[in-house]
Amino acid sequence: MRTIIEERREIPVACETDVLVIGGGIAGVAAAVAASRNGVGVTLIEKSIVLGGLATLGHVCIYLPLDDGIGHKIYGGLAEELLYTSIKYGFNNLPECWRHGRKYVENPPGRYKTHFNIPSCVVALDELMEQENVNVVFDTCFCAPIMEGDTCRGVIVENKSGRTAYLAKMVVDASGDADVFYRAGAKCETQKNIVSHWGFELDFDTMKKGMDAGDILKALNLRWLGLRPDRDNKGSDLPMIDGTTSAGVNEYIRISRSLAREHLKKNQRPDYTMLTMPFMPQFRMTRRIIGKEEMPLVPGEHLEHSIGCVIHSLEAPAAVYEFPYEGLIDSRITNIAAAGRIVSAGGRGWEIMRFIPACALTGQAAGTAAALAIKTGRNLQNLDVAALQQNLEATGVMIHMDEELRNNHRAKINSSPNH
Repeated sequence: MRTIIEERREIPVACETDVLVIGGGIAGVAAAVAASRNGVGVTLIEKSIVLGGLATLGHVCIYLPLDDGIGHKIYGGLAEELLYTSIKYGFNNLPECWRHGRKYVENPPGRYKTHFNIPSCVVALDELMEQENVNVVFDTCFCAPIMEGDTCRGVIVENKSGRTAYLAKMVVDASGDADVFYRAGAKCETQKNIVSHWGFELDFDTMKKGMDAGDILKALNLRWLGLRPDRDNKGSDLPMIDGTTSAGVNEYIRISRSLAREHLKKNQRPDYTMLTMPFMPQFRMTRRIIGKEEMPLVPGEHLEHSIGCVIHSLEAPAAVYEFPYEGLIDSRITNIAAAGRIVSAGGRGWEIMRFIPACALTGQAAGTAAALAIKTGRNLQNLDVAALQQNLEATGVMIHMDEELRNNHRAKINSSPNH
């Protein structure tokens, strides 16, 4: 590859903050809110002009279940709060039995999940950032970390103002692709992705059903184009894509758009229209850190340093796992915490940790850890994890399964035909 030498230049410092969050998806939003609520200054850098990431720009407009499929709420804290934020100003189909934060519903008629309206979610997230005094910087791309040994002093970004620096005491990598960690020299794993594409469509027959029912959601159809992760895709002509390169991102976009175009060619009629499409690639897993500790995949195992319980949100009943604090950090880099799908979880664990509720949980834990580290003068490797757990638990996060829940859960899981 040909190279050029970039001239040496001084980079102006645009901002100095306590906690700097890179990425404004659900994980980044949760990290920023949690850090701010713990009394530190927060700046969030977002490359687009919309918060929510895959949930909004990526059109993954279903807030997946907070419950285990057998009546137990597993996710609380910001994972639960952000579900209600997503439907604050728009439609939803959240079952009545789960409203008001109930911890258990016997024989629930539906899961603790909901569809949400994307524009309504976007404006609600904007409002949340304003209420929590988070400084959000849109239309700004992360370029590189500013490293001094094993400590990140801030980042270089690029936007309409040119190339500038944002300095911080703590950094949360919520980029979705571990960009900050990777460029800081952390050990990472990459994975290729299927091409898939969600979008709403409208036709007269579906519209009439919605009008008859008085339900706007029933007037819309959520179309899935491309491959699905819950099916065998071995016979498909569609390639697997590397989402950590420019070439891969552009190939994904080209294929995804061509799928939409072919669908439109087959549906050219007066009573049909495609309403929406994603405006970012719907990558599921691209690059994640290999942190100080990997997430163990033993259902119900008690982890001393758990920061919360997680589940595979598409399974029912869903086994419950605990996620370790050390899965948010690198063994060497002192002040970068991971949030979202990039945390230290491989294989099936990576699939579990990519869902919206798990992203919100790890975002809250990462933002809280960053704030506590600043306030106690510690780095992330020697943080008082017990204090972090107490902080998270006070907001409604389930740190561990209690013995009654563990026994009840084990009995129901073992008796289920799906396990």
